Amino acid sequence: MNHVAQVPSPPAAPAYCPERIRLWHPRLKPCAVCLRPARGFGFFNPYKPRPREHRWFCSMHCQAFFAARHRKGLTMQGTTDEERLAIALVMKRLGQTMELIGWDKRLRDLTETDVTALIEEVLEGYGAEMSRIAAGSEVPF
Repeated sequence: MNHVAQVPSPPAAPAYCPERIRLWHPRLKPCAVCLRPARGFGFFNPYKPRPREHRWFCSMHCQAFFAARHRKGLTMQGTTDEERLAIALVMKRLGQTMELIGWDKRLRDLTETDVTALIEEVLEGYGAEMSRIAAGSEVPF
């Protein structure tokens, strides 16, 4: 007769552990194209020596847009034609929000709610326009 104590095994760790940090995931990083939160789509230049600079994107559209510009040798530094177009399109949305607030108010006289509405309109509009431009551009693959 065997008198070995029957000790239960410790429970197996779940597949998803919130304590475990995945270093490859772009936590709290903005998209390199439209500045929305990144969702795991990445890019790095394989021809540069390590350590490589990684770029993160919110969608495959933004990733493809950046990759196409990179293949042409264009960088994302400064304001591009697409960004200037998105800014011009956002101005119309910003003007409509200013109509609701009132054009006669000075910036320092705006309430916190008004300033928040202006900032949200600019950020949402710019992200939406950049996504629309990136989706409409030709992807080389």
